[in-house]
Amino acid sequence: CKASLKDLLEDYVITGGVRFPTSFNGSEYFLVFDNRKRRIDKEFAVYRKAVTESDPTDNDPTHKNQYVSFLALGKWSYPFDTYNSVRMTTTLRNDRNITLSTDKPTLDTDTDDAQRIGLKLEWVYDNTRLLDLNTRTGTRIKTSVEVVKRFDLNLFESDKKFQFNKGFMTVLGLDARHYVSLDRRSIFAARLMAASSFGSERILYYLGGVENWLFPAYDNSVAVPNDIAFAYTALAANMRGFKYNARNGSSVVLANAELRVPVFQYLSRQKIRSSFIRNIQLVGFADAGTAWHGASPFGSGNPLNTVVLTNPPTVEVIVNYYRNPLIIGYGIGARTMVFGYYLKLDYGWAWETKTSRDPLLQFSMGADF
Repeated sequence: CKASLKDLLEDYVITGGVRFPTSFNGSEYFLVFDNRKRRIDKEFAVYRKAVTESDPTDNDPTHKNQYVSFLALGKWSYPFDTYNSVRMTTTLRNDRNITLSTDKPTLDTDTDDAQRIGLKLEWVYDNTRLLDLNTRTGTRIKTSVEVVKRFDLNLFESDKKFQFNKGFMTVLGLDARHYVSLDRRSIFAARLMAASSFGSERILYYLGGVENWLFPAYDNSVAVPNDIAFAYTALAANMRGFKYNARNGSSVVLANAELRVPVFQYLSRQKIRSSFIRNIQLVGFADAGTAWHGASPFGSGNPLNTVVLTNPPTVEVIVNYYRNPLIIGYGIGARTMVFGYYLKLDYGWAWETKTSRDPLLQFSMGADF
């Protein structure tokens, strides 16, 4: 649930919210203060998330970790005109990874605390116009560069200290979206997303699945390299027809195309009063993307194409084989509003070289890109 408090001219806005996942394995809280009085918009926010889940890299399902993240940020936005703006965001973040005790090894595992500061610069172009729910026209483009530095801050013990630790990361990002109105009801939407992280720490992007997937599934057949230090993980979606982790890497490129048709709006000249019927959209989609480590997804250094077979202490065999890093998903879907929630149902087929996969039904919540 979420609530907002505004002044009469909406120069100052305070927004707070809380969310509990349907699996009841965590919680989220946030509080945001917006100052829109002057030309430079200011935003200050705090956010806390706690979730308990199994480690996807651990084969024992009884081993669970609790992840607690606290984030404080300040954001300044300067508009050049109606459509163009530059934005600067500073962040202070603390991440805590707690291994819950289920046996002697997990009992002896230390809690991992990590603090990081970050600076992000963005250029945003947005001339989109909202026609209806999940229906826009125009273009949105956002490019960004972000630097993140790890440090150690200890104020609650006798040996109070502040020092920079090893760990530096740079992230480059692009998100471009274009919406074409076909007849003021149906639209064609296209999106291109790309991101890359490099440095002594990186972001691990999991390509696959859909955003806000209510019954998520994880693909364990694609290994995560253990010789790279990852500070964060992020989902690269939508890649329908695939589970999470269909591909992974410190770089990702993803393209989406959708045709959205509000079928019942063509059958009535009057405005349909039922929110459920009025907002029904049938969708045809196609997704294509890849995620990789190294300079190129097709390079021999990509861990996707390498399998290490060991027989300790003497035998280690490295097998190189070709596995197409590009994956494609396509299919149909439906969307509508149910009890104030925008729900989506997608049925997708997966295309992957020399691999046969069954179609996948994915149920999620929230508007499309």
